Amino acid sequence: MNSVPTKFTRLDMNRLITFTQQAFQKVGTNEKDASLMAKLLVETDLRGVFSHGTRQLDGYIQMMIDQKVNPRPNIQNEVSSQTTAIFDGDGGMGHLPSYQAAQFVVEAAKSFGIAGAVTRNHFHFGAAGTYSRLALEQDCIGFSTSAHRFRPSKDHSILSASGASPISFAIPAGKQPPIVIDMGAYLGGSGELSQDQLFKYIPATFFKFIGLGAAAHMMGGFMAGIWMSDPEVDQNAWEGANQGAFICAIDISRFRDLEHFKQEVDRHQKDIQQMIPAPGYDHANLPGTLEYQREKEWAQIGIPIGIDHQSILNVVANKIGLEPLFSN
Repeated sequence: MNSVPTKFTRLDMNRLITFTQQAFQKVGTNEKDASLMAKLLVETDLRGVFSHGTRQLDGYIQMMIDQKVNPRPNIQNEVSSQTTAIFDGDGGMGHLPSYQAAQFVVEAAKSFGIAGAVTRNHFHFGAAGTYSRLALEQDCIGFSTSAHRFRPSKDHSILSASGASPISFAIPAGKQPPIVIDMGAYLGGSGELSQDQLFKYIPATFFKFIGLGAAAHMMGGFMAGIWMSDPEVDQNAWEGANQGAFICAIDISRFRDLEHFKQEVDRHQKDIQQMIPAPGYDHANLPGTLEYQREKEWAQIGIPIGIDHQSILNVVANKIGLEPLFSN
């Protein structure tokens, strides 16, 4: 899904931002929040992470139409100390409190060295890298993870126990692209092989994902307090508000000279680039380079929107009375 589609139409990012903002406003979101949602989703598309960009728009809009997600949340910020905070999303989209949390931790990290925040009582927060990457702007290391409310079933295999929780690290560089790990703690079937069949070949990989998923669920779930608004307990809770997040930032300069650090990161990346690429690939790069290159290029020439992606956006347009972006 996050590969460049074979057949596509390029769309100017500003047109997509305008359309996405209008879509959220049509279902009741205020202009400020709709603008931020559009910005974050299109920036995700711009990096080629289509799975968590505007492909999600129809699902988000429908959750608001069905009154499962609050279109006009009143986000509450309970600052518990100078370096920690709790953001309550009031049943709305997770992007809104998570973005505020990311801004808080970066500002606090610059003042005190390291800071962390949790968010809760909200729906999906999109791509984890959206929040870790905010730290890069201030030469900090960023980390973010999220979890949703679920109970493991005795009828399911432990191979699915990770919960597919997202995890992201963002590390600044000098002249090289920043290193950005933005992934889900999940290993599904490959299409040809089922999970059980894959496990026979790479059992260690599954165990690592189970461990990563558990850590994400503890920090972005239990520590964030995702069960505190359980609909079985709170009858006023929004049904879709079943998720939380943990976001933190670290000021590198508190530990060593920043420019020397960046120089070493650059040197390491150049060493990596001289290595033999993985089978089927033309280049050897660390995570984040490809997305960085796409972001720069596609901002100029347009985002490649595949056929099925176009259909999703047209469904949204027809559903809420907007002019479709694509002709049938």
